[in-house]
Amino acid sequence: MVRNLHKAGLLAGVWNRSAVKASVLATELGCQAAVDPAALATHCEVLILCVAADADVLEVVNALAAGVRPGTIVIDCSTVSADTARSAAARLATCGAAFLDCPVSGGVEGAQKGTLAIMCGGNECDFDRARPVLEVIGKTVRLFGAHGAGQATKATNQIMCAGIIRAVGEAMAFARAQQLPLERVVETLGQGAGSSWYFINRAPNMIRGSFPAGFRVRLHEKDLRICRDMAAASGVSLPIVEDMLREYAELIRRGYGDEDISAVFRLKQELFENVPLSNPSLPEIFALLRRVRTIAMVGLSADRSRPSNSVARSLQRFGYRVIPVTPSAEEILGERCVPSLDQLSDALNPGESVDLVNVFRRPQYVAEIVEDCIRLGMPALWLQDGVIDGQAVRRARNAGLFTVMDRCVFRDRAAMS
Repeated sequence: MVRNLHKAGLLAGVWNRSAVKASVLATELGCQAAVDPAALATHCEVLILCVAADADVLEVVNALAAGVRPGTIVIDCSTVSADTARSAAARLATCGAAFLDCPVSGGVEGAQKGTLAIMCGGNECDFDRARPVLEVIGKTVRLFGAHGAGQATKATNQIMCAGIIRAVGEAMAFARAQQLPLERVVETLGQGAGSSWYFINRAPNMIRGSFPAGFRVRLHEKDLRICRDMAAASGVSLPIVEDMLREYAELIRRGYGDEDISAVFRLKQELFENVPLSNPSLPEIFALLRRVRTIAMVGLSADRSRPSNSVARSLQRFGYRVIPVTPSAEEILGERCVPSLDQLSDALNPGESVDLVNVFRRPQYVAEIVEDCIRLGMPALWLQDGVIDGQAVRRARNAGLFTVMDRCVFRDRAAMS
């Protein structure tokens, strides 16, 4: 915002509570770095203020009052409560200065490009005087009423943002769970009725799993607390605000408070990842076992004392053909071993196909095996005791593999009768 004012030839000086930041920027732009707000106020016709919270606004306004001249306009672009805006206006009025509450929306991108939406509250004559300055930093500049109206409009905006970013997070988590090509989803749905600025500009964050701060979680959380308090003054509780505040509190607790608000996707994808895993119903399992003829057994051991060998022998007694998938032996239980699932065709008879992949390998290998099964179009997957990988199971099921966990194949086959 400061750089855009400088480009327009309007910038006289800067001040920041972190003096080094003001000094660096002043050096870059060739302007004054004031020692305090009062010093800045003594030689400016218009002062633009943008800080984090209500107490900060009142603190800086009080500091400005010591040096502000009659007729000066103070523009506050912070997001605070309407009551704070009215208090600031009253304080400056005692010095003969005007005040406009002018919160902004548009994110980092809008600030950089000078395309912010600016929602203003205050006296119409003061607004008209300030408008040429506001139009340097914003593309859409509107007056909504008396002092506090700008902040009330911004609160409306923040409620909308909460609902939109929440919906975008859930939609992208859903699309991810459905194994959709996410870049194509954004490209296509970005042209549809459900699109929004947040979807187009923040869904890519969700795809990358990276959430660089455009609008920080903890700042939106602060704004929504303002919305909650303003609604409470009317005796109303807003469900979207309350739900979003709970989710932001969880993100902040986990250390994500300084990430962009699109980080809510972290919680939304967990909705799919944390669903309790359960097996298909027994009738479905028995139906599978009735149609199975050939089983590829990954991790089968040649050691007859190992559980996998015992299971394989039992399967053979029930009439199933077991193909060992292991690079550590040439033959197990009379069947020639193949080193990987990719080479199963070498062991199959004409017209034969693999009906089930049974896995005895340790959990760290399961995800890779699942990907191989998906790639090769295997119809069903059975993970034995001790090898369950929840994320891999969800991946398998999302890809259409009939997946059973933690059950003994031959015991279930015996139960069928």
